[in-house]
Amino acid sequence: MAFDLVTVSDRRHSALQKGFNLRWPLGNVQGQSSTKGANLIYLCRSPQDIMDAAAQALALPNGRITVRSGGHCYEGFVANKMPDSPNEVLSILDISALNRVVYDASGQIGSELSPTQPFRYRFRLEAGSQVWDSYSALYKQANKTLPGGSCYSVGLGGHICGGGYGLLSRKYGLVCDWLSGVDILVPDSQGKGLEPRHVSRDSTQQDELDLFAACCGAGGGQFGIITSYYFEDLPPAPKEVLWLVLEWDWSVLTQDALNNLLVAYQRWFASHQSNPDTWGLATKLEMRHEHTGNITLGIHYVDKEGELNDRAPFDDFVDKMLTAIGLPATESLVPFHVVHLPPGTAGGRPIDSVSSAQAAARRLDWLVCQQTLNGSGDNQRGRYKSAYQKGEFSPQVLQAIWTTLTWPDPDNHLTQSLIQIQSFGGQINAASAPVRKESSAAQRSSFLKWQPQCYWHDDSAAADQAHADWIRELYGNAFADAQGVPLNNAFEGCYINYPDLDMTYTGGNPANGKNPQWYKIFFPDLMIESRLRRTKQRWDPHNIFRNEMSVP
Repeated sequence: MAFDLVTVSDRRHSALQKGFNLRWPLGNVQGQSSTKGANLIYLCRSPQDIMDAAAQALALPNGRITVRSGGHCYEGFVANKMPDSPNEVLSILDISALNRVVYDASGQIGSELSPTQPFRYRFRLEAGSQVWDSYSALYKQANKTLPGGSCYSVGLGGHICGGGYGLLSRKYGLVCDWLSGVDILVPDSQGKGLEPRHVSRDSTQQDELDLFAACCGAGGGQFGIITSYYFEDLPPAPKEVLWLVLEWDWSVLTQDALNNLLVAYQRWFASHQSNPDTWGLATKLEMRHEHTGNITLGIHYVDKEGELNDRAPFDDFVDKMLTAIGLPATESLVPFHVVHLPPGTAGGRPIDSVSSAQAAARRLDWLVCQQTLNGSGDNQRGRYKSAYQKGEFSPQVLQAIWTTLTWPDPDNHLTQSLIQIQSFGGQINAASAPVRKESSAAQRSSFLKWQPQCYWHDDSAAADQAHADWIRELYGNAFADAQGVPLNNAFEGCYINYPDLDMTYTGGNPANGKNPQWYKIFFPDLMIESRLRRTKQRWDPHNIFRNEMSVP
């Protein structure tokens, strides 16, 4: 057996128990292993390693396996033992060493797991490859890209099967919309090991098509272990990008000004959904708690040809936002991934017109821009939520946002806390019928995507509770008429790749009991939800791959 087995006696054990979010495993202390985390970590270098490791781990009494590629799961689904299972022997199968990016211009790449299958592809991306490495390799090998995320160390394993969303998704759609085939190790009939399968968008068996669709947006760690993703084609990498970050200091910000900006922000993307020439404009609006810092609006733009010859959509967007807020912005000077921007530090040149925005915008080669924006930030404790917004901002939601940004914080806990609202829609919403048919990405009507988030280093119970209260109150107030859940006429639920255990409770609050209908919040399309339940029963009837938010 070629895998490397890390046990508690190995000095690497405490580090390899952990992922990016240092809330996990429960009881996490730096330099120490947690009894509530993985007992064993298998470092796998091939699909055969994974099968051998799974067989060994599942043969242990009370054995359970999880899989890790990049380690960015927001909740503790990989790192934690299941609740009320103190005798569980948890093994993490780390597949980060499976990180090759393979390209064949003639399109003759076959399945590594099932080479007798007739399907052929141009690209094979192994599931352990990280986002930045994949972008760089695809650009250099084929002048292609993935319309994926901008955190460099996220692994493709969980990113793509959860949908795969990023700054090029309005222009090109979700990464999973381009997916053509998948190598996946699924449980055997006894649930004692794994066996190889290849499923394709062109599979002829319905149960294989269902499994492929589950790999297109249902999230990872639920049906098997994906080892490779296959693509018949990928979108061309843009030549250049226009990049600008506007910043508004808290000293000049008013509630009315922010409300006006938010209303105009949503309306711009909703009103331009029908114009593909504008889909190359993508944004991140980051509204920080007043103890965290200023408001920023990052604007990433390429024209319809992937160049910068037509800048009319960029100019129009900037003009509409500056007019709406009615306050001059400044050019933000700090790296975009920095969360803490103390009020009073906005020192960039003033931006109060389209011409001043044009002068401040940076014209960057596409690969340079991706490297510039590819920041994952510090490994620390974090909490996250999500929401898809299809309608306008109501007075209730606007008030909830302002209340959250000015939330009393006498102990100064909220120094890395923000409400991020990103652009959405475009090609995502315009996906073809064949793509939608084999997709589990249920939200195809929204124009904005929320990602409230907060970070902290202090591992005290008080710090943990302060951040939990802050982020929960946002949803409790914003969606009070929907029992604290973003599922109503203006919102279409949450993103499975930003998992949030709060949403599994009634009212989105763990103080209440479990909500038996929680899965509909993430998959509000009944056809998709029903298919995922059926697929789980077909491919993993023994529930080998389980966590607190796996298919119920």
